[in-house]
Amino acid sequence: MDDEEKGGGAPAWMVSFGDMMTLILTFFILLVSMSHERKAGLVAKGVGSFVVAVRSFGLNGVLDATEELAIFDNIRIRFNLPPESDPERQDQHASASNLELIRATLSEALAPHDELNQPNIATFGPDSSELTDASMDYIDLLTPTLRPAPGQVLVLEGHALDAGSNHANDNHYLGFARAEAIREYLIEQHGFNESRVHARSWLAEIEKEGIGTRSVDGRLITPTETEK
Repeated sequence: MDDEEKGGGAPAWMVSFGDMMTLILTFFILLVSMSHERKAGLVAKGVGSFVVAVRSFGLNGVLDATEELAIFDNIRIRFNLPPESDPERQDQHASASNLELIRATLSEALAPHDELNQPNIATFGPDSSELTDASMDYIDLLTPTLRPAPGQVLVLEGHALDAGSNHANDNHYLGFARAEAIREYLIEQHGFNESRVHARSWLAEIEKEGIGTRSVDGRLITPTETEK
C-alpha cells in the first residue's frame, strides 16, 4: 500500500472528539428526559448552547451576539417554540414563520378536564401588544382566580384582526404577542410558575369585528381522573 492510500480518512483525534461531543449531547438529553418536569424550552436551550459551543470551538468572541441569537432562535423554532425574547433586539420585521402561529393541541388536552373560562382578561389598542394601565389593574384583580394550583394550567389565548406594520401585518404574530405580554406580566409581577402558564394565538377568528378581536382570553384547565 503506497503513502497516498494510507492518508485517507479523518484524523484519530477528530473521531475521538466527535464521539465525546455525541456522548455529552446524549447525556444532556437523558438528564432532561428523566427530569420530573419536561419542558421543550429547556431542551431547545441546551441544544442551542451545544450548537453555539461547537460552531465557536468553545471560544468566546468567535461568534457575535447576532449570530448566537440566530442559532438559538432556529433551534427553538424546530421545537415549535417562539424565538427567545430579547429586549435589545431592534429588528421588528421577523417572519411570521419564525414565530409561533399556534401550538398544536397538547396531548394532555385530549384527556378529560375541567375549565374555568375568563374572557377578555385584557384588551389592546390597534396593532399593539402593550398592556395599558387599566388592563394591568384589571389583571391584578383577577390574579387570585387566574393563578394555577398544582396540577392546573393557565392557557392564554390571544386574538387579533388588526395587525399592522408593528407586527409584520400578521394577525397570528400579534395574537401571540398579546398573550405573551400577559404571561410575562403574571410571571414577573405576580410570581406565576412559568411552566404552568402558556401563551397561544387563535388560528382563525370567529368574530369579524369588535373589541373581542383585540383581546386575550384565559382558560384555567384542571385534568380530571378517569375511571379505569
